[in-house]
Amino acid sequence: MKFSTIIATIFLLGSISLSSMVCAADVTRYSGFVDHYPDLKLDPRGGGGQLYIKPGANLGSYQKIMIEPIEIWMADDSKYKGFSPDDLKAITDEFYRVMLTNLEPDYPVVSQPGKGVLVVRLAITDVYAKKKKRGLLGYTPIGVVAGAATGAYRKVDLHDATIEAELFDAGSPDQLAVLVDKLSVSKGGADKTSWDDISKALDYYAKRLRARLDADR
Repeated sequence: MKFSTIIATIFLLGSISLSSMVCAADVTRYSGFVDHYPDLKLDPRGGGGQLYIKPGANLGSYQKIMIEPIEIWMADDSKYKGFSPDDLKAITDEFYRVMLTNLEPDYPVVSQPGKGVLVVRLAITDVYAKKKKRGLLGYTPIGVVAGAATGAYRKVDLHDATIEAELFDAGSPDQLAVLVDKLSVSKGGADKTSWDDISKALDYYAKRLRARLDADR
């Protein structure tokens, strides 16, 4: 084999290896919302998310839940980033309502940490959105979509998003659980998601949390 051919082969193999490393990095890339991402595994009970639960964690001792303000993190390459403060509040209020509905009254949601309080940190990250084309219905009451997040639902198409959540004791920084669910993957590789998909996914995980709290009691 000629020396030039050997060099070309080594270069090609090196390029393939580098490409594989880049792809692997893309797969494990996280937003940074969670300060420390533990070893996440595919949720064995389904749902499509990746999950970590601290070994020996027992949620049965928690009587109250504190949900920190829900955050929305836009993807760096999102074509639309112009959400108004009112739109963002409406969206996060709707997601907060979903959590509240599944937890109360048996697990009161409180605004202050304390003994026996389980803290939930939640964010919708890597949000990739496009502005809808404004049609005639956009100017008339008929075009108004029912629901709390009316403005954002009507004006923006959502193409991708990830749910990230972290649970910990109000008196300790130790993580009890971490969830990362890239919704387009959860939906079987769909190329588009929606605000409604996020709401349904949050409802699913809120029910899972409620079931775990009940079981550990």
